[in-house]
Amino acid sequence: MQTAAHTRQAGLVVQGEAGETLASIGKAQLAGWLGAHGYVVLRGFPCDVPGFSDLVRAHSSRISLDPARQFHDQDGKVLAQKVDAGSDAIGLHCENGNSPFWPDLCWFFCTQAPAVGSQTTVCDGAAVYRDLSPQMRTALLGQDIVYTRSVGEALWKNYVRHASDAGQEAADTRTCFERLLALLDGNVNTQIELNADHSVTYSFRTPSILARSPFSPGRPAFANSIFGPSFNYERPRITFADGTPLPEAMRAALDAVCQRHTVDVGWRDNDIVVIDNARVMHGRRRIEDTRRTIFNALSYY
Repeated sequence: MQTAAHTRQAGLVVQGEAGETLASIGKAQLAGWLGAHGYVVLRGFPCDVPGFSDLVRAHSSRISLDPARQFHDQDGKVLAQKVDAGSDAIGLHCENGNSPFWPDLCWFFCTQAPAVGSQTTVCDGAAVYRDLSPQMRTALLGQDIVYTRSVGEALWKNYVRHASDAGQEAADTRTCFERLLALLDGNVNTQIELNADHSVTYSFRTPSILARSPFSPGRPAFANSIFGPSFNYERPRITFADGTPLPEAMRAALDAVCQRHTVDVGWRDNDIVVIDNARVMHGRRRIEDTRRTIFNALSYY
């Protein structure tokens, strides 16, 4: 394998050589790359969707998912999902970073690279943090942010069905809701209520500056989902912990800093990108080439 920097600030490209397979990448090796670079582009390795699923499984303690996405099942287990959230540009975000079910790793596998535009973007939150003004750092470190939204019955039950040990949907809504609460595993920063129409409403509190990456613990990063998408969901209400909304001037200033550190992946056929989801945000340019085909997986280290 040959390695090269993806950009001067972050990211690593790992080029497979003749005869090398994804199985030759050790778990500690990939973790080390992520700790040093934030995200990794695996290029030139033979791969298909089942092989991508095998790679995710080999480097993960458990698999997560987005319940609104199209599933690719292998042996009855959800391991990869089709990226199919419309064609508009998507703002920078951590995958599921506006919910309590925030995975450590975000994986992408591109089977058909776009010929024009349509690029996935990445932004190293550690570089953004270093570029913030002292005043902005103080403001962001002074208060957590809170995401509040309602999720329809079909979506949250779908998540529980795949994420809970039970492995199937409960016969009644109350039992299914209890399984959802159990998945919080003592997370005191989240409140979830069951509504009369069997939807749920949750409030999730989190810092906007994280230092909890399992690959680079203690390294501060501006990593969150305040610019993120809501294609299949109700748009969340985003506030500071005291209930005040984030000022538009603050959002604009933060967006300007983030854009200075945002780069395109530069997809090639059969590229795989692995992202430290507590450090590196990602997004998407507007899709101009509808042949583009990308699969996604989410997991915990």
